[in-house]
Amino acid sequence: MKRKIYILLAYITMACMLGACSAKTEKQDEEVVAIRHEDEVVLSEKQKKILKEAGLPQNYDELDAMQQINIRNIGLMLDYIENKYDKEFEFYKFYADSTGIEAPSLEVYPVDDSECIVTVKSVTKSDSKKVTYTDDYLELQSMTEYEQEIRNCIKDKFPETEFEVFSTINILEEGEGDALSRASATTYICMVDPFEKEEDALKAAEEVISYIQEKNGNKPNGVYYYMQTEEQFNHTYVTSANDDFSDVEYKYRITTNNSYTKLEIN
Repeated sequence: MKRKIYILLAYITMACMLGACSAKTEKQDEEVVAIRHEDEVVLSEKQKKILKEAGLPQNYDELDAMQQINIRNIGLMLDYIENKYDKEFEFYKFYADSTGIEAPSLEVYPVDDSECIVTVKSVTKSDSKKVTYTDDYLELQSMTEYEQEIRNCIKDKFPETEFEVFSTINILEEGEGDALSRASATTYICMVDPFEKEEDALKAAEEVISYIQEKNGNKPNGVYYYMQTEEQFNHTYVTSANDDFSDVEYKYRITTNNSYTKLEIN
């Protein structure tokens, strides 16, 4: 299977991202004034690298007002997530709403896992001006763990074949235990059909959903199998469970959940 590859060309999007093409609001003007009354701003090496790749000045004073706000926000968000997990992250993408209505958000990835795109969001409490941050790093780690558990189960219940697993976790219970035992999730599996009879595929799919139910106490889960020829499998371009699967070509599809198992011929 060929997964989609997304390449971020920072210098294309960064000018707008850092505010060069954004209109300032009154709120943002006030923030700029507040910044100028603070001590001199010293940019980190990562902030300078981001500016350099965007083709922007690496001297803070040479940036326009919006660029100053956004590069500071990027620095604060990077500090937050690296301090929280005691781990180094690389910049991927930054979103800033020029209207000031939507809070800025940052996308980063761990230096040792470029496929794990983590989103950091800023949250301003309505009763104060204090800004806090949230992120989905732990949820993404749980999703990776969940997908691996499904892969292991597929290898155990199905004949050896090529396949890819894409899961999205809908609800994750707190506490100890592996992701499979704590999650309610939806999973899509693209697979080169290893069966001679469709009935055998149904039986294997039922065994997988039964195993999941035993592990997680019958939490709501759904698993969709796209049973394909090798050619169909090699021409399937998806990256995650959030992609559109309507264009995926297949011989037949199996739907399994807590209530039923169904086979659909394409």
